Amino acid sequence: MEAPTGSLTDAERAERNVRMLAAWCADTPMVELAREFGLSLSWTGTLLRKLGADVPETGRGIKCQLDDSEVVDQYESGLTVREVAGLNGVSYGKTYRLLQDAGVRMRPRGGRPHIR
Repeated sequence: MEAPTGSLTDAERAERNVRMLAAWCADTPMVELAREFGLSLSWTGTLLRKLGADVPETGRGIKCQLDDSEVVDQYESGLTVREVAGLNGVSYGKTYRLLQDAGVRMRPRGGRPHIR
């Protein structure tokens, strides 16, 4: 992960932006770019747009396409919402909303009860 954005010099910022744009053009997913460069998804998208990249505008952050049936299958196979979110590189909230919108019956929170 990069140094915090506020601690970069102008030259370091410019070099980071060149590397980020090159990675985007090489089809690196937005989530990976944000993680690699230590930026939020929305700021990563904003920077790429400023650099001339063809990045979709959205109201909140970057809109990512998920295979709904794959996400549902992952959850129904026993993975937790957090594990499914991690596998797909999206937030817990986005994963939870997708599952709810798909009509999935959610398991109780907290995992298995402890047996004493």
